[in-house]
Amino acid sequence: MKKITRLTFAPLALSLTVAASGQALAEDHHAGPTIYGNLTAGALNVSDRDLDAWAFKAQLGLGGLYTVNDGLRIRYDLVADFANAINSVDFPKTWTRGSHRQDDEEIHVTTARVLLLTDYGSLGFQPRVPSAFWAQLYHNVNKFEYNQMHGQTGQNAIFGQNELASDVISYGTPKFGSFQFIGAVMTTNEYSNQDFDVYTGRLIYDQGPLNFGVGHTQVRRPGINNLHRTTFGIGYDFGLVQLGGVYEHNDDRENSSSAANFDAWGVNVSANLTDNWSASLTYAENDKNLNLDNDVVAGIVRYHFNEDVYAFVEAATYDKTDDNWAVGISVNF
Repeated sequence: MKKITRLTFAPLALSLTVAASGQALAEDHHAGPTIYGNLTAGALNVSDRDLDAWAFKAQLGLGGLYTVNDGLRIRYDLVADFANAINSVDFPKTWTRGSHRQDDEEIHVTTARVLLLTDYGSLGFQPRVPSAFWAQLYHNVNKFEYNQMHGQTGQNAIFGQNELASDVISYGTPKFGSFQFIGAVMTTNEYSNQDFDVYTGRLIYDQGPLNFGVGHTQVRRPGINNLHRTTFGIGYDFGLVQLGGVYEHNDDRENSSSAANFDAWGVNVSANLTDNWSASLTYAENDKNLNLDNDVVAGIVRYHFNEDVYAFVEAATYDKTDDNWAVGISVNF
């Protein structure tokens, strides 16, 4: 029988309680709960490892929106990822979405959050959530099903920033023009004698074909007492072609020779080849110490059957670590 972490049950019980209590409210005050998900499955081949049927993503979510009054709405989301319970993960050679530690056969909650949406901004209580920092600043090069290169991808990690975050309290300002500022604090170590171990903030611009953002994060975690990460991302949509790039500077102020003290960057070109075909090509590299530097060229071609279903072929070649290729189908529902 598959193991299920304790984190799976607590948010699930909470969401069911919220959904049940919603029946007592007027129907027009509660949009939801809505069930949604994604299954992306196919084949993965990593050098020196046998070809394997692979679940690149296997997510099921529940979400809704309460309108309390004209000035307050409450958004809730609960999403579980089953990919790690499906795959035979060989960390760090392979990785799967949804796990902080690659524990075989565990179902992982990737999202458990409540957002208070007001005219004065949004306040989020998020025990587990995909990193909006990663999504907003790195999305111009994050175009792949498998070769995503964030800090939780095992040997594929080019950047230091993680895709998933835990114990997050966030605040986002209302948009001023096309700008928005978002700040957050995180508790990653409950016994560090300080309430917050991570402080982060970012300024985002997104208007028309141009998007860019700059962000800074200060991290204290076991083994690293004072890591500062600064990121700048930019993208421009020319219509048929989209260009993007990201630069990340990691400054370990306690130990400049550590593997955590490095620069990384990436550039991407994507194209809408026809109404059905699209493609992306990325080059990224880092200059990690201790002979851990790496670079990658990754490409993907997708055939879109409709807005919710597409097929893909993906391949990547790395300088220091294992090359790979993948094929599959992605279905949103």
